[in-house]
Amino acid sequence: MASELSKSKWVEILQNTNITKDHNIRILKVLFENDNKELSSSQIGKILGFKGKNTSAPVNSSIGWYAKRIAKSYDIDFTQRNRRKYKYWDLFFTGRDSDKLFLWKLKPELVEALEIINFTGDIQYPDELSHNDSRIFIEGIKRTIIVNSYERNSKARSKCIKHYKAICQVCEFNFQEKYGEIGAGYIHVHHLTPIHKVGSIYEVNPIKDLIPVCPNCHAMLHMENPPIKPERLKEIIKNNLA
Repeated sequence: MASELSKSKWVEILQNTNITKDHNIRILKVLFENDNKELSSSQIGKILGFKGKNTSAPVNSSIGWYAKRIAKSYDIDFTQRNRRKYKYWDLFFTGRDSDKLFLWKLKPELVEALEIINFTGDIQYPDELSHNDSRIFIEGIKRTIIVNSYERNSKARSKCIKHYKAICQVCEFNFQEKYGEIGAGYIHVHHLTPIHKVGSIYEVNPIKDLIPVCPNCHAMLHMENPPIKPERLKEIIKNNLA
């Protein structure tokens, strides 16, 4: 087995831009957003938009080079396979067979580190900013990581999706119905009240303050500032189809 890295080490690694690249973060985000924190490399590739028969190739390559960069700064013993090859992926994930797929699952220490440093959740629009707490849902504390950002509370996001299901509350799009297993649980979450307008820490109600929306509707909601109200966007869609 590959050497195990602690949560604190992962925090260091994730914030080190010489080691962790944007394409690495995109892979980790896709896994984090899935309910079980697990997907195959080919599923990840499809979600990221890679084309062709082998969507896993760029994902495997990204993870392999990522592991090698980590090994230059940390004492890592990779799991050796035949012909002096290594399982680079098991630095980040546990693995299991499922039907014809081999699934990667984020290790708990890496999940915790991702939560700590805010490399989690949906694409963050400029007016959607936040903070982490294990009991109540607090958002609005500004901090600097690599660029200025606000913490997004993953528990509030999960509570919102559990209530509404992973279905767009504007157009009713369901990724699982459309794409099958790779789309299960995938959705964005939109803040009904832009957090920058609140101006201070406030307690977020995951049911009243947040709604699940598909990426297309999420982008359209943010075509105006302040964002378009979901009810108005529904009307726009209805009128456009009439």
